[in-house]
Amino acid sequence: MKDGPGGVQIIDKRALAVGLGAFAIIVALACIWRLSTSSETAGRLKEFEFTVAEPVAEKFELRDPMRDIIREMPEEIPKDALVEEMPDIHVAAAPAEFAVTEAFVRSENVEIEIPEIEIEASDVDIDGPEEIVRRAEAVTYAVDVIAAKVPEPPDLFVVEDPRPREKPLLHAIDQAPQTRRVLRALPQAFGDPDASSMGKLGPAELDLSGTGEFFRIMTQFGGAKARAAVDAALAWLALHQEPDGIWSAERYEGQKGAEPAVTGLALLALMGGGHTVRKGEYRRNVLRGLEALLRLQDADGAIDKNLYSHAIGTIALCEAYGRARDERVGLAARKAIAYCERGVNPDGGWRYTANCGISDMSVTGWVIMALKTARLAQIRFDDAIYSQALSYVDSVTDRGASRDSNGVVSYQFASGQSYPSNDRPAMTAAGMMVRQFSGVGVRSSILLKGAELTMRIPPDWRNKDFYLWYYATYAMHNMGGEYRVWWNRRIRDVLLANQRQGGDEAGSWDPKGDRWAAAPGRVYTTALGALCLEVYYRYSEALTSFGVAPDLDDLFLQE
Repeated sequence: MKDGPGGVQIIDKRALAVGLGAFAIIVALACIWRLSTSSETAGRLKEFEFTVAEPVAEKFELRDPMRDIIREMPEEIPKDALVEEMPDIHVAAAPAEFAVTEAFVRSENVEIEIPEIEIEASDVDIDGPEEIVRRAEAVTYAVDVIAAKVPEPPDLFVVEDPRPREKPLLHAIDQAPQTRRVLRALPQAFGDPDASSMGKLGPAELDLSGTGEFFRIMTQFGGAKARAAVDAALAWLALHQEPDGIWSAERYEGQKGAEPAVTGLALLALMGGGHTVRKGEYRRNVLRGLEALLRLQDADGAIDKNLYSHAIGTIALCEAYGRARDERVGLAARKAIAYCERGVNPDGGWRYTANCGISDMSVTGWVIMALKTARLAQIRFDDAIYSQALSYVDSVTDRGASRDSNGVVSYQFASGQSYPSNDRPAMTAAGMMVRQFSGVGVRSSILLKGAELTMRIPPDWRNKDFYLWYYATYAMHNMGGEYRVWWNRRIRDVLLANQRQGGDEAGSWDPKGDRWAAAPGRVYTTALGALCLEVYYRYSEALTSFGVAPDLDDLFLQE
């Protein structure tokens, strides 16, 4: 640069060139550094990027079958948790309660004159040949006499001066050419059943109205008449219970001392009809009866020192506890079962007195039923007692119940003897029922032989034996098939035809003439009669629960 006016140099070109060159070098170095650092950063960031790799297929082969890997191991259940039989307390076959809003009441001392029936018929011209048919006999049964409808249910279902059962009123047999017009003549002697009667009203007819499972079961298997008979029998028992809950044998054609036994049987009949301490029309009667048995029981568990009566009372306590859990009843039932255990004889059975040394089949049968009922109610006892009792039953069976046995069960004899005649048929039936309780199959030869023996003595009112009928009814019912139908129809007809229909005894069965009813009286025969008719729904065939509905086999063989 040139000097200025003052002689001072303003710009030095050389210095300027050096400065610019240095600046350019610095800028270039900065750019190079920047580019280098950016490349390194990009390389480092790339290491953190995620990518999805392509799947690689791998081959897998199961060398051993799955069942070799997962082996089935049985689970061990503790012995205390095993329950062989579970009661089915709430059942479909329980009676249904329904209200009766009206009933027909017949009048007393109605005199009816039946006029002659005149039938007029005109001639029928037959142009051509007609098919000749034979019409079956048509029977019209007698209808009710003049009655009055009352808007309330009757207190007791009875019939005064009943007609013979199924008495035919009109027979009509027609064997002639069948015409298009059929002449029918209906007698009007009995008038309109809905018409009002004159005079004082008498006892009421049985009202079969109502629905429900109980009515359906009885209609299908026992018939409406059997259902009515059970109702009437239970009504009689309920009305003739003493204020303290006991049923008296002495007051009703029996003898004093049989009260524990007949009370137990009456309770079984009521409970068999579906009445417990918690439900049913007669629940108060059941409760009072159980309270009476609890008062009779001693501290050692005995309801009665007579083991015959004690066993029946024990069955009632166990069944009551099984159907409706009440710990007071359960405690009494356990004490009663314990008394049975302590009273067993060395031969494995029981007799009227505990530990008397020798047994009989009659008392043993009732005690075994008590033990079975305790099992159903889940009351524990020594299983060895039950096994020994079954051995005793074999010991009083013909030839020790061997293959060549004729099936006869004796009252009291030594093991292995031969009993050619069935002189105590009730014992044979009791032996059948005990074996069925124990799980013996109905196709067992000993049971089949017993059933054949029982069929030789069909129910006959002239030779009444309610003790035999009770055991035989349950044993034959459990056999099923032909045996069930054959026996049940006959016992049902005998009981229905001979049940008292009027007066204070309406609904009961007469004890006179029964060889075993002298001491227990009318309560005994009525309770056993009701139990026979309740066989359709009191126990199941497998005898594993209380009150289950019956199976449907043989349904179409019923009348």
